[in-house]
Amino acid sequence: DLKHKEAYTAYSNPRGFFYQNKDKRNRLIRIDELHKFSDRTLTDVRTALDDRLKGIWMQYLPQSIWRKSDKDRAAAMIQAIDKRLKIRRIMRSLERFVGGRLYEGDFRMLQRTI
Repeated sequence: DLKHKEAYTAYSNPRGFFYQNKDKRNRLIRIDELHKFSDRTLTDVRTALDDRLKGIWMQYLPQSIWRKSDKDRAAAMIQAIDKRLKIRRIMRSLERFVGGRLYEGDFRMLQRTI
């Protein structure tokens, strides 16, 4: 039952974490389904997990105490998210290189700064 789970808490089977989307609804993000989420969602979840892992208390984070297994799961999730975001950045860069994706920005400004 997702409605009664606290946001940014670990879930054991399947491995994942609950997070709150922009509508303040609890959702499950699984470590093996990161490809389904946008960069912004992954970045938000990564930031929240990193804050919890480092012991930073924020208003939007729950105040529950994490066990060692929760911390290990959070570290694994952060590594998986970092890897997924890096792969996406590389793929976008390669798409721009071969001409499949347009560059954002002004080329004249780029030439002036070089």
